[in-house]
Amino acid sequence: MKRWRGLALGTLTAFLLSAPAADAAESTVQERGNVQEAAVESQPMSLAERMESQRAAVSDDKATAKAEKKAVAAAAKEEKKAQRAAVRAQKKAAKAEKKREKAARYKTLFTDNGFTYYMDSKNTRWIPKPYRPTEKILDVWIRLVENQTGDAVAEDGKIRPTKYFLEHYYISPDERKIMFISELEVTGRPENAIKERSYDPANWEHLVPGSVEDEIFDAVVARAKKPGQRSGILSGTSGMSLRDMVEEFGRISL
Repeated sequence: MKRWRGLALGTLTAFLLSAPAADAAESTVQERGNVQEAAVESQPMSLAERMESQRAAVSDDKATAKAEKKAVAAAAKEEKKAQRAAVRAQKKAAKAEKKREKAARYKTLFTDNGFTYYMDSKNTRWIPKPYRPTEKILDVWIRLVENQTGDAVAEDGKIRPTKYFLEHYYISPDERKIMFISELEVTGRPENAIKERSYDPANWEHLVPGSVEDEIFDAVVARAKKPGQRSGILSGTSGMSLRDMVEEFGRISL
């Protein structure tokens, strides 16, 4: 009995003594494996591996450059498209404005000092010059509209400004002179009761360069049809209207 007890104690002791040694051996093996892996990782890349890495980097750079080039081309295309659209819109607006201006009774002359000046084309006409009927002068009405918004007021026959001024002039293109007849401040619809000074040759004024009258003269003369530009029933009448013809021929007969 004592013999078997001693054998068991010896076996247990040997087992306990061998366990730390096994752990130490396993730790040593693991450390060796880590050292080998580190050694493998620290080994320099082969030539083939380096070439493959360079090819991959070049391929990435080319892809990036291609994408950037494509983005730049797309942006340039969109910009050109926007520019073409803007040009088309400007042409369309200019065409519409030209059409509106052609049909409008009040023709835009110019803008100055916060006012837009319009010529009343319906009442602008060539008339014989008083006391010298062989000469022709322009009888013209000018409308002045204040630009409260900074933009010219559209005159299309449907929009009437709430307040404006009407100025009446005689214009002599041959002598380059202008005569002021009257001015009327209008709120709403103008009244026909207006006092105008009578014609007096002494009231003809020479144009001061750069003055409002100078600009009115040039703009009106450029807009008005020259005598002799009419056709049809009025051809050969030096551009006079039928009323002008009656007045002139009546004056001559008298």
